[in-house]
Amino acid sequence: MEEMIRCRTCGTEYSGDHCPTCLCALHTDEDPEYDCGGVMEPVSVWVKPDGAWELILRCRSCGEMETFPVAKGDNPMKLLSVASKPLANPPFPIERLEDIAKMTGATGSTGDFGGAYEQGE
Repeated sequence: MEEMIRCRTCGTEYSGDHCPTCLCALHTDEDPEYDCGGVMEPVSVWVKPDGAWELILRCRSCGEMETFPVAKGDNPMKLLSVASKPLANPPFPIERLEDIAKMTGATGSTGDFGGAYEQGE
């Protein structure tokens, strides 16, 4: 039987490598030199070549990053929130997207969808 852990962030009791409610984890390592005991928080997700999602967590104390497979019982709303964060807070002003696209040699306009999204369709 796996040891139950109480999440330091939300208080949920869980077993496994991360909390299914808030997706945080305790930073532990088999090598005591790298075991700072800090809280690891989800910063992103990535999709492996086989289509499986993994959480990317960063330790609040030491900054180390780790990945953990998304588990069946993980909070789907929290997963989507983490996954969409880069779209909601891009590293550039969204108002300048067209200018940035032109700087990279892209063509087109952010205001022209070729009529595909006109009202009434």
